[in-house]
Amino acid sequence: MNRFILLMMVACTLSACGGASMWPFGEDEVRTRGPAGSTEYVCDKDRKFYVLIQDSGNTVWLALPDRELSLEKGEAAGQYGNGITKLVIEGDTAQLDDGYKHDFNNCQVSAPAKK
Repeated sequence: MNRFILLMMVACTLSACGGASMWPFGEDEVRTRGPAGSTEYVCDKDRKFYVLIQDSGNTVWLALPDRELSLEKGEAAGQYGNGITKLVIEGDTAQLDDGYKHDFNNCQVSAPAKK
């Protein structure tokens, strides 16, 4: 039992030194720009997320500041979820409940940059 505890402590210590990232899109690229072809939504408190519609609208890829996930189409139009996270898209607005306590209120499609 003591050997197990020692191994766990060493593993935790080493993982803190590695600086490894589970983010599949590179350093901070997606967090600031979103995946190619995605739509940026800007919410109150300058919170952002990105939505990429896939599979003929049956699935969306949701990129949040700290993670990304796939959501399946719900029964109502514009609704997507995975049992924890719920996204409702209505025109240029969206409602996002990430299943935690993050605020994504009054979300709107970001205006395209002027050329």
